[in-house]
Amino acid sequence: LNSRSLSRSKPVGKVRRRVQEMKNPSVSLVSGHVDLSHNESTRLAMDALLNQGLDMYQEVLAGEGEVDFLSKEEKGYILENTTDLSTSSLCETENDDQAEGSTTSSQTNTCCPSVSESKPPGLDHGWPAEDWSYRQQGEPSVEVYFQSDRTASMKDLLREIISKATMVVAIVMDTFSDVEMFCDILEASRKRNVSVYLLLDHINLQVFVKMCETLQINRDHLTKMSVRSIQGETYCAKSGRKFTGQIKEKFMIIDWTLVLAGSYSFTWLSWQVHRSLAVLFKGSAVEPFDLEFRKLYASSKPVPAFLTVPTEFNLTRPLITHQAAATSTPLTNLPRPSPVKTTLMFATLIQGPGLLTYLLIHTLSSLR
Repeated sequence: LNSRSLSRSKPVGKVRRRVQEMKNPSVSLVSGHVDLSHNESTRLAMDALLNQGLDMYQEVLAGEGEVDFLSKEEKGYILENTTDLSTSSLCETENDDQAEGSTTSSQTNTCCPSVSESKPPGLDHGWPAEDWSYRQQGEPSVEVYFQSDRTASMKDLLREIISKATMVVAIVMDTFSDVEMFCDILEASRKRNVSVYLLLDHINLQVFVKMCETLQINRDHLTKMSVRSIQGETYCAKSGRKFTGQIKEKFMIIDWTLVLAGSYSFTWLSWQVHRSLAVLFKGSAVEPFDLEFRKLYASSKPVPAFLTVPTEFNLTRPLITHQAAATSTPLTNLPRPSPVKTTLMFATLIQGPGLLTYLLIHTLSSLR
């Protein structure tokens, strides 16, 4: 009786139980039902890892009778990127299932807010697809490309597509360090007036920033180009400890007429030695990518190194350069604006920071 009671009380985790069933050929597997319910044992182990480290994680697994479900690399990523919530009230029990990807019988308070109350940012250079014309482009069309097919270079395909863009290039990418493709994108924005949006993974963002520093490219060169960082989903423990994932979505939208998505990255290694694939979507198949991009943009953050200010309100630029000051007409000899022009100028600039610009101009114009 005691041995039966002991064996009955020893827990067996959901994943461990399934592994044991797969290893035992005598078990009859007649049901095709897939168990997608929440696994509380993994949640307890994850909280232990976030709050107390690897030893407590292993202890909880042993106590729950569950298998070690994290690889060494995953544990390292989690521990390196764990932070505390700045406001504990951000956690809400209603988002339990999102954290575990499951459902009805969740017993956990693990959570993370997925929707911000703040107004989503407007796309810097517009997104003129209000007519949803891509929905009238006909049936979806799909073409598949593999890196192993040397007769059609995947990188050449991307570069050719970018070279044909006339309105917009919108990119979601995990890593960007390819100089040639960066030049293609710069050329599209600077020479053909194409609006370019880059959403880059928040952890690998520094790779792109470093490339720009090496090339001595700064925000003044990024005309009609918006660079923002984006991150994956966030897992929160009851204690408020949390970690955030990376962006693994990789796709590029061109003029709302085609999308190239795949496993490639914008790096030399990706084109030369890594095996990857790309799928070219055309027609109405572009629609879900358009919607996904705008969702990602709404949750993205600006990159301080590439923040741009509209030129008409760019107060960071000097009113007159040092070189111009040495060779141009003195300020005292500048013509004074007419009252009509001054009134129109005031009416245009009175809103927001334009008032400061008006005051500066008015002060200078009053000098003789």
